[in-house]
Amino acid sequence: MFDQSNMTNFESSVIGNNNVVDNDMNVDVNMNMNYNDGMTGAINEGVQERCIHRTFIHEVPHVCPIHTRIINHHVYRHTYRPEYTCSEENTVSNVQCGSCCQFR
Repeated sequence: MFDQSNMTNFESSVIGNNNVVDNDMNVDVNMNMNYNDGMTGAINEGVQERCIHRTFIHEVPHVCPIHTRIINHHVYRHTYRPEYTCSEENTVSNVQCGSCCQFR
């Protein structure tokens, strides 16, 4: 991109005293950009970061067992009704009005 051979005269001095730093830099930079492929010189800036928050909803099925218990109650109600019957008896009586033999 640029020719580093043209960068000369780098002079730098750093003087420090405990927590204080004095920095005196004297730098001459000559950059001659030669684009041989016909492109214009584009300068790439620092990357800007965008933060996108996305929300994903996941359905998690839970099984809740429900048992239905059916109880059948049988009630026997006793009722009474008369049922009539009939019986017949025959009795025999012998009346003796006398006999030929006079015997009983």
